[in-house]
Amino acid sequence: MADPEILRYLASKTGLGLKYLSKDEKISVVLEQIRDLFPEVTLKGGTAINRVYLARLGVSRFSEDIDLDFISNKSLNEKISTIEERLVGIKGFDIEGPRILHRTLRFDCYYMNEFDEKDRVRIEIYLTMTKFLKIEDTIVKSPFIETHPVIFKVYSLEDLMARKLIALYNRMEGKDIYDLFYCLDMDFDKENLFKALKIMQNFYRINQASFVNDLLSRLKNARKNSYYVGNSTNHFIPRDLRPGWKVFIDT
Repeated sequence: MADPEILRYLASKTGLGLKYLSKDEKISVVLEQIRDLFPEVTLKGGTAINRVYLARLGVSRFSEDIDLDFISNKSLNEKISTIEERLVGIKGFDIEGPRILHRTLRFDCYYMNEFDEKDRVRIEIYLTMTKFLKIEDTIVKSPFIETHPVIFKVYSLEDLMARKLIALYNRMEGKDIYDLFYCLDMDFDKENLFKALKIMQNFYRINQASFVNDLLSRLKNARKNSYYVGNSTNHFIPRDLRPGWKVFIDT
């Protein structure tokens, strides 16, 4: 458990909620245990981007879920049984699940936080093996509470950006806009990004010819709804990093 006074100080400093900062520490605890229980998994999504890559720029936001790919040649049923058997090995949480959602196993890890409130860390493990360019062993740690750092398998920046572009195309959430905005400021290989994006477009059967125009059209619609986009996203972002969303989307 984190020190409540430290959480209060960080909440005052960052503008993030106490529950989010408490959960951020619990995510670190869960990741540390998953590393030992699941050598087959690779971290992806907002948690990977913000704890590894955006942390290098000092622009990380809070990401509340743990998204993993289970990379194995086992059958689907073998994967499910393996995950169910091992996940109960996570200590310090009440584990509920799995729920099976489109070849994804969802588990909720419940706990009582430092302020006697019940909360959860959600883990989603994708069971279908997708192609990728590169996986790296790298340090994963909270940008806000630097405890429980862990060496974890993480997709390359280009792989993660490609997956984020697909997420943005499908759902157009402020979190995805924020993550991609800063990813595009990083030193990445454009050729590898295009390769990774093509892999994802083929996997999800998305029309490559119209992808860019469709994405730009959806961004224009997001700009029209920038108040809603910001209102649904700002609480994940430290106070000093919250953007003016119309300008942010235009950029």
